[in-house]
Amino acid sequence: MTFLNTNLETNVKIPNIEYSYISDELSILGYKEIKGTFLTPEIYSTMSEEEQNLLKRDIASFLRQMHGLDYTDISECTIDNKQNVLEEYILLRETIYNDLTDIEKDYIESFMERLNATTVFEGKKCLCHNDFSCNHLLLDGNNRLTGIIDFGDSGIIDEYCDFIYLLEDSEEEIGTNFGEDILRMYGNIDIEKAKEYQDIVEEYYPIETIVYGIKNIKQEFIENGRKEIYKRTYKD
Repeated sequence: MTFLNTNLETNVKIPNIEYSYISDELSILGYKEIKGTFLTPEIYSTMSEEEQNLLKRDIASFLRQMHGLDYTDISECTIDNKQNVLEEYILLRETIYNDLTDIEKDYIESFMERLNATTVFEGKKCLCHNDFSCNHLLLDGNNRLTGIIDFGDSGIIDEYCDFIYLLEDSEEEIGTNFGEDILRMYGNIDIEKAKEYQDIVEEYYPIETIVYGIKNIKQEFIENGRKEIYKRTYKD
């Protein structure tokens, strides 16, 4: 955060960390409250077309500025998403893989084939928020972007990462068209690859949930991930 506060020239407020406590079990960061209203699909739907376009431009502008920063001084903060998944696959193979059903194994192996075939992880790396969802974006009284919080997952990572939630179509996020509009305003980026990246992350979610359960010895996460695989397999 010190790097961002020093180098990012923007009117959008970001946390200025005043104290921190970090351990293996817990991380606590303290900063002055950033006032505003969290963006929600409901709020967005009540905005005029002009307000919506201004907000999308605000978001695109912020991301363009942050992604354009020279990250040489913090290059040790690099996150390799593809490598992380490959390592998590090995963990799966070494732990509960043999106890999984054929349907679950087929889902995992199909995903790994897709992961190894795609080129979306070969694109631009930059400093990303890496959790850029509606509930981290704050609006002022005129529905303009006034603040962004929760940079705890930030790092040098694939540029497409900050568009994952913007492209997500769910109850919590606004929808694919919203993300596509922001990508067009952002410029100089492959929109189809950004959408493919988002889709890959979404496909990995059940496997990620299982792995989280293994790492943290939480059986309920393992079961939830396995159930999600079945739900997706038989959704039609």
